[in-house]
Amino acid sequence: SMIASALLIEQADASRQASGVAPMLPSLGGGAQYGDEVQSISGNSGATSRTKGLQYNIGIGQPLFQWGALKNQLEIMKAIELISQKNYADAYRSLASTLRRQYLGVIIDKIGLRNARFALKLSQDALALAQEKLKGGTIAQGDIITPQMDAEEKQLRVDRMEQTYQYDRHAIARAVGWKDLPDDSIPLEIPIPKYSPAAADGLLAGLLRDGARNTFQAQIDELYIRQNELAYKIAAVRLLPKFSATAGYQVENQANAAGGSISQTTLANQTYYIVGSWTLFDGFATRAAKRSAVVSRRYYERQLQIVTEATMDQAQNSRRTVDFAWRAMNLAEQRLGIAAFQQKQSLVEQKLGNITQDAANGAQDSLNQSDYDDAGARADFLSSWGDFVSTVGADPAMSRLPAHYVHDLR
Repeated sequence: SMIASALLIEQADASRQASGVAPMLPSLGGGAQYGDEVQSISGNSGATSRTKGLQYNIGIGQPLFQWGALKNQLEIMKAIELISQKNYADAYRSLASTLRRQYLGVIIDKIGLRNARFALKLSQDALALAQEKLKGGTIAQGDIITPQMDAEEKQLRVDRMEQTYQYDRHAIARAVGWKDLPDDSIPLEIPIPKYSPAAADGLLAGLLRDGARNTFQAQIDELYIRQNELAYKIAAVRLLPKFSATAGYQVENQANAAGGSISQTTLANQTYYIVGSWTLFDGFATRAAKRSAVVSRRYYERQLQIVTEATMDQAQNSRRTVDFAWRAMNLAEQRLGIAAFQQKQSLVEQKLGNITQDAANGAQDSLNQSDYDDAGARADFLSSWGDFVSTVGADPAMSRLPAHYVHDLR
């Protein structure tokens, strides 16, 4: 998708050259022919003239005065190119947000897979112990069914999570054009995020102060408004006289018939003209073009209002979501701390012989689950923060793009 967007930028640049720059520059052309030319007087077969040689012409033309139409057409093509750049930047922003979520998700997958394998190990140990008891005759045959089913369920869960983990890694790799995302590049923890509510408030205030005009979609709508304003100016001068300059040089044969004879002479002509053209009536096409430009401008003005209002609402909602995610993460941190303390206590009690190994393993399993929940809360906060900075136009990923893709409107 990003390659396709980049190709659209190249296409827009080529269109700007062809439809914007080229019409303002001189045009040069010519032609040539070489051969025999035989001319005769009708009804007098004896009066003929034959010439063999080269004939050619060359001419140059330059628009002089078009009431600003050519300049405005160039500005339209520049706006189209800027729109393609903004679309590329917006697609890049969306890709960055998607990749952040996917990468955090694959870390959660790996932590969950670790926990599932640990739970499977505990279940397999319990099954092995039950099988030993069955061999020793201390339990009945029916008592082995429950640990067998538990081990099978745990194995199924591990298999499913392994498949999900592998698929999610490969999905990220495909999204960025890599062959693979190695397992050793995926950590088993997410560092504790830092958060400044004041910084978040400042970003939100900046967006609201600008009326959300710095977002990509708002910039695109503004460019469409400008494009239609320029289209109206071009339509407004369609029925006015246009002027251009031409110059030419031509070498050609000219036949002269007199007194029953004919002769040919090679002439060289030089021409210099100021040319004026004036369309007086075009079937109301100009009126329709002006009306179309006005309606299109009003449409994008309305779209700009809708987009900016929706973006400001979304940003304020996203700001509150960040706070909620931060509070939820802090609660998860407390639960993780409690689980870590209980797991350490269980190890001490197990060494003292006060609890069994199974009880200590249970504490470790609870710690693993709390660690998984805490990692999920950290990922949720980071994703919320990433969405917020992306919405308010402060995504640091945009620094990787050319500055004019992000900021320029002219």
